[in-house]
Amino acid sequence: MHSKPQAEPGFPNLPAPRSLIPRRIALALASGALGVLLIGCATKPAPAPAPRKPASTKPAPSARNDARPAPDRRARSSEPAPATPSAPVAKAERNFLRPSSGTVIKRFDGRNSKGVDFAGSEGDPVVAARDGKVVYSAVGPRGYGQLVMIKHDAVFVTAYAHNSKLLVKEGQSVKRGQVIAHMGRTEADRVKLHFELRRNGNAVDPVPYFVSD
Repeated sequence: MHSKPQAEPGFPNLPAPRSLIPRRIALALASGALGVLLIGCATKPAPAPAPRKPASTKPAPSARNDARPAPDRRARSSEPAPATPSAPVAKAERNFLRPSSGTVIKRFDGRNSKGVDFAGSEGDPVVAARDGKVVYSAVGPRGYGQLVMIKHDAVFVTAYAHNSKLLVKEGQSVKRGQVIAHMGRTEADRVKLHFELRRNGNAVDPVPYFVSD
């Protein structure tokens, strides 16, 4: 009796495994982007509270003998460090189209937001930001909905999430400005496009890379 195939690790929302799914994931991983894409939209569970320590039964130390300077709590602050300003973008790299004509409703911050969100209406066109090859076109990791990923060269990969309909297939070459999907709200709280740009596998703010109007 054959055992039931297990879902691909890290992709709980993908459909039941088929012959094409491992190839899809392998292609996207080969692009150097899918492995680090998982944190762009997905939420992390809250850490478990630390267990309480029992009250000490030792007598309080003498203030005269054990007085110590208060520790500098600022050095141990749990506040996240501010995002490092991005390096200036070379003029030759400022050649990406905006993938949507909608208003930007959420910006890149490098921590909680690994890309930008565009507002729009169901069915609005989503276009390829630059020429490239589709390396993923299917239901994405949790939190991304219907996802398209395009590898543009050895450096840049773009991702387009929450689409209502995908118009391109893996392995297909696309041109800058070509409609690749229709905007939607799959695994999102509203209709929007979540767009990410990866440079050498690292998330960067896409806005400085857009062609100036």
